[in-house]
Amino acid sequence: MPIHVDFFHPSRLVIAVVRGTITADDVRDAVQQFLASDVLHYRKIIDIASPTSPLDDAAVQLMANLVLSKSVSRPRGALAFVVSPGQAADNAETFARLTGAERPVKVFHSLHAARKWLEEQPMP
Repeated sequence: MPIHVDFFHPSRLVIAVVRGTITADDVRDAVQQFLASDVLHYRKIIDIASPTSPLDDAAVQLMANLVLSKSVSRPRGALAFVVSPGQAADNAETFARLTGAERPVKVFHSLHAARKWLEEQPMP
C-alpha cells in the first residue's frame, strides 16, 4: 500500500507516509483506518514530501467529507502535512482549508518544523 500508517498510542501520535502512485481508494482506505482506530483525537503528521501522484480536487473533497462525516466525542487532534512544492502541496492546502475549522491544521516543508509545531499543540 502506498500509504503507510503508524500509531504511537503512548504519545497519541499518528504518522502516515505517502509514497508513489496513490488512488482515491488508497486515501479512502487510510482514512477509514484512522476512523476505525479511534485516533481522530491524536495529533497527526501526514508526510507527502516524497514524489507522489497528486489527487484531483474531487478526491480531496471526498477525503475531507469522509473525515468530517465522523462524529467525535473528543476534539480532533492537530494535523501537520509535510509536503514538497507542487500538486501534493496544493492537495494539502485544500484539505487544510476544508477541515481547518475542526482542528488546527498546518502545511510544512520540513518534518522538523511539523514535529515542533505539533509538540506546541495541546494534547486532546
